[in-house]
Amino acid sequence: MSDEENPFWITPPYILLTDVLQLDKVEPWNVDVGKLVAGFLREMKRLGDIDFRVSGNALYSASVIFMKKTRDLVELGVLPEDDEDDDEDMEIPLIRPPFRLTNRRVTIQELLLAMDKVLKKGVRRRSPPKKRRSRPEVEPISFTMDVTRADVEETIAEVYSDLRKIMDVGDTARFQDILMNNTRREIVRVFFAMLHLHGRAFLDIWMDDDWTIWITLKEPPEVPDEEKELIQEQLVEE
Repeated sequence: MSDEENPFWITPPYILLTDVLQLDKVEPWNVDVGKLVAGFLREMKRLGDIDFRVSGNALYSASVIFMKKTRDLVELGVLPEDDEDDDEDMEIPLIRPPFRLTNRRVTIQELLLAMDKVLKKGVRRRSPPKKRRSRPEVEPISFTMDVTRADVEETIAEVYSDLRKIMDVGDTARFQDILMNNTRREIVRVFFAMLHLHGRAFLDIWMDDDWTIWITLKEPPEVPDEEKELIQEQLVEE
């Protein structure tokens, strides 16, 4: 009779592992589970075609036999009962993820949050006066910007001119290190211009996991004659 017509797992002793109804007919202590499972694996490898359904049944039956033996040992006092409180009192230490840099795209909202962090740092650097007698009420500062194209292009040209004085093409620097001062007006002016320069491929701007803004000066692309003349005029004036 061939193996396909009468596979080994439906014959003794391996049927004990594949037919769960046989488990109630045997005494667990009369079964050498380790030897039985090892023989089962050898036969399965010999066939060269592993039947995962049958193997799963064998694993389940072996675990049931082990469970019955363990239960008998606990009832005889050979093994202590599990203390349920141990699991409740166990403290799992917090594992912090390692620091990593990411190359994902940064949204404008995230850049603005990082810029706000730089603004707050700039404000903290100001030392308060030692003596204060009276402090008059001060109206909140409001900024007005002329949004005409000429003024915007002039600001962009000024910032780019300043960057070329302190950086070479390919250099990388932190945003806060290229600021002439840490006033809110200067931070907003430079950041606003750099966003335009990034959009025109004059520089790269990104933010790391510490919310630090970085810039890299790139090779100037081909620009229209109007912008080229404006940048050149700015360089000549300074």
